[in-house]
Amino acid sequence: MNLLHNRWITCLMAIFLTVTSFYLTIFYQENKFIFIFLIILSIVLLFNSYLESLVALTFIAPHNRKKSLTGENWNSGTLVHDGPDIFYVSNFSDRKAPLAIIIHGWRSGSSSMLGRAEVFLRKGYHVLIMELPGHGSAQGVSKWNAGVATRNFMYLFDNLHKVCDLDKISDIYFHGHSMGAFVLLRYSRESEKLRNSKYIRGYILESPMTCYSEIFKESCQRLFVPKFLINSFWNRLSFHFNYLNKGFPPIINIEEVDVPIWGIPDRPTLVVQAGNDERLGQVHYDQLIESFTNKVLLTNIVIEDLSHAGARENKGRDEVIEQWLEKMK
Repeated sequence: MNLLHNRWITCLMAIFLTVTSFYLTIFYQENKFIFIFLIILSIVLLFNSYLESLVALTFIAPHNRKKSLTGENWNSGTLVHDGPDIFYVSNFSDRKAPLAIIIHGWRSGSSSMLGRAEVFLRKGYHVLIMELPGHGSAQGVSKWNAGVATRNFMYLFDNLHKVCDLDKISDIYFHGHSMGAFVLLRYSRESEKLRNSKYIRGYILESPMTCYSEIFKESCQRLFVPKFLINSFWNRLSFHFNYLNKGFPPIINIEEVDVPIWGIPDRPTLVVQAGNDERLGQVHYDQLIESFTNKVLLTNIVIEDLSHAGARENKGRDEVIEQWLEKMK
């Protein structure tokens, strides 16, 4: 197993080397040159252990998984590729119709998307929900990051013929909530490289996460990272991200994990923002709206009684989506 793919093994290995180095200084106290060398080495290894510990505490996956969606007309399946296995649930009819592909948010699952899915089902759409790695019934990863989730979605989209009959698909709409929207934004940057991009009709982004830099700031505060070490922490974090996502251009600056560089849709986009976004606030929404240079593609609305989490049902949101879909016909 590649050690860099396991967040705790790399951390524990760094700590082990640090302890070993400090221990050796005891036996070489009489040799001044070796003693000084080991002291310097121990300090360097201690610093490395600290950074690896921060990475291990940042690339986390949810502990309590929500159940996957089951029920009448809902089917599940798995796609195997060079990343974690992709788990999805689907509801397809026998007639030709648009397809809605939904991605849920962090610590959520396909069952939490039933209310959103029903908006599309009522209009006769097919529905496909992809579960993020480590959520619901999806295979987990040791170092969870949005790059892995994006690569999973890209593979799913590029291999839709393994999931459904493409002859029965007229158009495709995406619906991403929170982290699911962040995945869709990065996917939008790669979409034209994939063979099914001609089907894409539009994006629906609900209370979207759009700026990882804001999440990184929260991580620094939560982990009490000193200001003078934040750049070192970011460099180590981006190193691990780039190693795990070699298929993407390497990320160097933190601005690259924010919109617009992270990704901006080139199709009509509806942004539905929670007026009471207790998780992300308004900064992600504001940054996304500002980043849309082609305002003709953008429709955005803030719904005051919509919350970020727990909004399985919301009449205002559903009506806005239905009206937008009608205009897209």
